[in-house]
Amino acid sequence: MTKEMLRKTAAKIAVLGEQIRQHRPLVHCITNPIAIHDSANIVLAAGGRPIMAEHPQEVEEIVRTAQVLVLNLGNITDVRMSSMKKAFQEALKNRVPTVLDLVGIQCSSLRLHYAKELLEIGSPTVLKGNMSEMRKLAGLSTYGTGVDAGEKDRFSEENEKEILLAFYRLSEEYRSVLLVTGQEDLIIEGPHCYCLTNGDAMLGTITGTGCMLGALCGTYLTEAAESRGQAVLAAAAVMGIAGELGAENSRGPGSFQIAFLDALYDLQEEEIRNRLRLREKIKQNFE
Repeated sequence: MTKEMLRKTAAKIAVLGEQIRQHRPLVHCITNPIAIHDSANIVLAAGGRPIMAEHPQEVEEIVRTAQVLVLNLGNITDVRMSSMKKAFQEALKNRVPTVLDLVGIQCSSLRLHYAKELLEIGSPTVLKGNMSEMRKLAGLSTYGTGVDAGEKDRFSEENEKEILLAFYRLSEEYRSVLLVTGQEDLIIEGPHCYCLTNGDAMLGTITGTGCMLGALCGTYLTEAAESRGQAVLAAAAVMGIAGELGAENSRGPGSFQIAFLDALYDLQEEEIRNRLRLREKIKQNFE
């Protein structure tokens, strides 16, 4: 992308952030207990209002008052599975945007079958997962262990065509924006794939950053009047840049967690413009 395109993209990201702070959207997250605290804090730092309701008898009522629903399959339980299905159905009924975070579907047949069950009900606005999780949903081989992406699944020049064509098909099948996380995040919407390389290895030294990104993605999705893909891109960029700033102002995982949240809270357009690393790939170039 040209410098001018990057400048315009950075400006749009900053505007979305300001709109979130002005409107203070209610972000309903049904997530795992490992990440509830940090997911709520990142929504607050971005300017939103988190609610983490998961009781099956209340989720439908809460969805109707929220501006977005974020579903996370991590550390799954029977109760949360029941709640997520009810909440998702209610969100579709009331046209509330949804994020489905496919945590661990490459290592758990229970989670994989449940994700497909949800996708039979309807299409989430955003499908999020790491490279192994998304490859699994697309029917490709995977080498992930636990909830981590496998090294052999990494996006590269050698597997670029196979992966992108599979992910383009997946996005079209479910009519969803794909957010595929890794050393290079992929945001796929229609014929466009945006490749984002912002971030720092320190993000991997604290738990729940992937879940936090899902919550942040939902927060930005509330301002997706022009483009859902641009909102998802904004969330991923803000997360990555805040991670870089946090790493520069910390000595280890403990201080990084604080510095990262502070950086996200105080992120300015100038920092976004100076640090944004983004390129675009078009579907027709791979067909």
